Formats: sequence, structure tokens, C-alpha cells
Amino acid sequence: MIFFLPHNGTQSYLHAICLNIGLLACLLLSFLFHPVSSNDDCQKKIDRIIRYSKSQLGQPYEWGGDGPDSFDCSGFVHFVYGMVGIDVPRVSRSLIQTGHRVTLFNIKRGDLVFFFSGEPPERDISHVGIVITDYKDGNFEFIHANRGSGCVSISEYKQPYFYNSYGGARRIVDCD
Repeated sequence: MIFFLPHNGTQSYLHAICLNIGLLACLLLSFLFHPVSSNDDCQKKIDRIIRYSKSQLGQPYEWGGDGPDSFDCSGFVHFVYGMVGIDVPRVSRSLIQTGHRVTLFNIKRGDLVFFFSGEPPERDISHVGIVITDYKDGNFEFIHANRGSGCVSISEYKQPYFYNSYGGARRIVDCD
């Protein structure tokens, strides 16, 4: 009989072939002989996202740009995640429905952060970036294709524009 067993609560699955040894024995063997922690693989994927996004620093901003020569904000996210094998939507309004919601105080590297434009009640998500430092002491850094600077750059959440227009965060790669 073949069982597919979740390991450490991740999407990764460990399979074990159990021939008349019983479910309990199969479970014990599967955890004893798991060669690499899924959490390690997950952290490596986040490291690759951060490393690859930083390699794009200075690339020009262009509305509708989706790489590799120029980017808009959602095109940048789509391109970077795609380079590490993760397919995400191309536009910010769809990206904010991807993964799962993360509170401000739980933001971690690799999360996506979103920002509003316009004035209430007609505010709409219009910008997205990739978090490159965990939330600490009221701040975090993120990388994004920034129309204001005209290129891919790093910004801080505590900058007044971003602080006042923060619209939420989503986790695409969950290592917990």
C-alpha cells in the first residue's frame, strides 16, 4: 500500500511504501528516513526570491513591463516568483487574493506587501512589492519596481507614503 504523508505541515509530501508492516510502522519509518527537511527547502526558495529580486536593482520602471529589461510593480513580482518556479497572477488586484493574509506584525521575508492609491472610499490596490526583511520595531524593507524612483529599488515601510497607503500583506511561500 502507498501512503502520501504531509511532513512538517508543508505542501511537500513524503511517500512511503508499506507492505504489510502496518500504518504505525510506516509512519515511523517515513519520518526516520526523510532525507531533507521541507522547511530547509522552503527557506532556500525564499532566499532565492530575495537574491534574484535584488539582482534586478536599478532595472527601469515601465508601466506594463514584465521583464527582463523593464518592470512595473506586479510585472516585477510575477517575473521574480516565476524565476524560482512559482506561478502568481500578473496584476496587483489579483495578487492580493493569492496565498494567505498576513498581519503587519507577522510580515516575513518573501511576503508580498500591497499599497492603496486614491482617496477613501475609492481606494484601490495599485502597488505591490516583495518583503526582504522581517517586520521589526515598526518597520521592514521591501523591493519593488518603483514608479517614483523610475527603477527597481528598496524602500522602507516607515516612509510616510508607504506607511499611509499600506493595504495588507500576503504569504505565497509558507515555511511554517
